[in-house]
Amino acid sequence: MVEKSSLNFSALLRIALLLVGVHSILLGGIIYFFTTPFYYFFFSVDPDNFFYIKQSGVFLFLSGFFYLIPVKDMKRYKPVIFLVIFAKVTAVAFLLSNAQMTPSPPMIYLAALGDGLMATAISLLTLLCYKNKVSPFDP
Repeated sequence: MVEKSSLNFSALLRIALLLVGVHSILLGGIIYFFTTPFYYFFFSVDPDNFFYIKQSGVFLFLSGFFYLIPVKDMKRYKPVIFLVIFAKVTAVAFLLSNAQMTPSPPMIYLAALGDGLMATAISLLTLLCYKNKVSPFDP
């Protein structure tokens, strides 16, 4: 019999994936549709090249839908959960290694911290699901 607390890890993982996906969709949409106010609010300068900034907004928007794939059926899309973790870890590495190229490195470090916390939460919940043999790791 599966313990009641074990079932909560699965639900928490599903919620974490949902929040990460929605965050990315909203952030991408805001960056794309409100490029100048977003850039000025976070970096205190006007954007230099709208194309690449808007392109990053589209990338975040589409990535958010990718992060939502396992929410519906975590067992079927278990490999996607590991790709979400990999994507977040890669984002942290990218942000930390390129922060000095931006007008406001502290904001980029804050973004890296956010992505790192998301990767940590999903990793920890995935590990707890595995350890307790609950979805997506139930037999």
